[in-house]
Amino acid sequence: MQNAIYRYLPDMEHFVEQIRAIPEAEIDFKPAPEAWSIHEIVVHLFDVEIMLQSRLKSVLAEENPVIRAFDQDLWAQNLKYSSLNMEHHLQALIAMRRAFAPVLEQIRDEDWERTGEHTEDGTLTARMIAEKLCVSHLELHVKQVQRNRDAYAAQK
Repeated sequence: MQNAIYRYLPDMEHFVEQIRAIPEAEIDFKPAPEAWSIHEIVVHLFDVEIMLQSRLKSVLAEENPVIRAFDQDLWAQNLKYSSLNMEHHLQALIAMRRAFAPVLEQIRDEDWERTGEHTEDGTLTARMIAEKLCVSHLELHVKQVQRNRDAYAAQK
């Protein structure tokens, strides 16, 4: 878990740098009508960062809390992700990770196995939530961004 915590802030800083270097036409490109643009991926990452931080805090502070699921596609559509300011979300992602990193660093060994009950996925441990928060969720979307960029390049 220490490696994941160590990567938590630098991985997001690197991601933000990479996104800022992408031309605007690629940022708003959708490889398919139902797919997300890079812009929408960034806003989704922001929302999930809030969600995962909140879930981890609940599991660490409460006894077996209920962890509510959400429909990410409905959020993207109904909250109009594509109309939101992407740069504000990039800045907020870095700020949120800077603020939350000390929480991760002070989690005691025995607290990694604390649990919460997810409304769809069942029992989740603090370790499982932190792994998704620190590493796997961002990695998933880094690959999605690359697929979008590849699709954009292929259409030219």
